[in-house]
Amino acid sequence: MTLRDIEIFVTVCELKSMSAAAKKLYMSQPAVSQAISQIEGEFQIKLFDRIGKRLSLTYPGEILYSYGRRILNLVKEAENILYDVRNMRMGRLNVGASTTVGIYLLPKIIGDFREKYSVDVYFTIDNTAGIKKLILDNAIDLGIVEGPVHSRDIVVIPYIDDELYLVSSKNHRWAEKRSISPEEIENEDIIMREKGSGTREVFEQTMARNNVRYKIKYVLNSTEAIKKAVEANIGVSVISRLAVEKEIKDGRLVKINIENMRFERKFSIIYHKDKFRSNLFEEFIKHLYNYIAK
Repeated sequence: MTLRDIEIFVTVCELKSMSAAAKKLYMSQPAVSQAISQIEGEFQIKLFDRIGKRLSLTYPGEILYSYGRRILNLVKEAENILYDVRNMRMGRLNVGASTTVGIYLLPKIIGDFREKYSVDVYFTIDNTAGIKKLILDNAIDLGIVEGPVHSRDIVVIPYIDDELYLVSSKNHRWAEKRSISPEEIENEDIIMREKGSGTREVFEQTMARNNVRYKIKYVLNSTEAIKKAVEANIGVSVISRLAVEKEIKDGRLVKINIENMRFERKFSIIYHKDKFRSNLFEEFIKHLYNYIAK
């Protein structure tokens, strides 16, 4: 018994005529009669009593009619929901972001997007390696990360530029100098994010490229915790400008320039190469760029 068979049966029940049902469904009357006979033969039951020219439902026919109407109503409901999803009147998107983007940028972007569309946008915050794994496991639709991504199965689209600032406490000896030579970093206690963090990878790559030695003394997996530790003059750190602009403006942290050295990177939008790019998916990516342009 197919969905089409159910539709034919319910139409016959409602119109109480096979010829009327055939006309409504743009079918021949023998084809309608054949569909009813197939159901009856499949289950070895009678759906109608045929008395003269009148069709009356049997008990099995009444049961099938009750279920048939519910089934067709559910199909119609499913169709309406899918149309709503297609036209972004409803929907769901799962977004992942590495720590800096997830804390300091993504919530504002999602809030702005939900003002335009009545959709659910869920987001997960992890380090770059964690977001990459979620993409590969198809646990999220797309991610925004701050570190390099190395995978043939992941599409990487450049998003926005970022710079990491070397920051110290206002009480640190560097605070008044505001500029140091690379060699001065070598003996300093550095507070850094964990392995797998995009911030750490950019820091290590930049230091290696400039042949500068360094000493990571403390490892914390929270940018906020690192900022508090630097503010307490426990050590210095390299943190995204997005995360420290307020503290620098308030004078709680000091940006230290390094001669001939900058920690630069690019945030990227990533998704699996086999991911279906729905209307909602495409619209969210467009919104990401429009938000930054504003």
